[in-house]
Amino acid sequence: MKIKTSRFGEIEVDELKIIEMRGGILGYNSLKRFVMIVHEEGSPFHWFQSLEDGSIAFITMNPFIAKSDYEPEIDDQTIEMLEVEREEDIELMAILTIRSEPAKMTANLRAPLVINKQKKLASQVVLEDEQYPVRYNIA
Repeated sequence: MKIKTSRFGEIEVDELKIIEMRGGILGYNSLKRFVMIVHEEGSPFHWFQSLEDGSIAFITMNPFIAKSDYEPEIDDQTIEMLEVEREEDIELMAILTIRSEPAKMTANLRAPLVINKQKKLASQVVLEDEQYPVRYNIA
């Protein structure tokens, strides 16, 4: 299928790569279908592009790159909602905030995207553990 985006123009999306949001992204609960786009080859960044609104795309990265000892506890309700059968099917992504100075880039470690890679289901989860900040400096 083809979609029009504000960042990438018209792009072809493999329907097998569409990720369905079972729980919404904070502030964007109405958006339910996304696709992960690699920023550029070799880059740790990915775009989480909405299929319903081509102007909405979140820059994301694997949170373990920013914080190697990141150990979020994902609750059983989320595991069940995302139909996770094996722990290795889970992929976590942190949504980034890029300020006017890229060196002040931060990752939201408090509310990661939890993705079932096999079933292409996802949710943003707000962790109860306060040790993980909303704005974790990564640069």
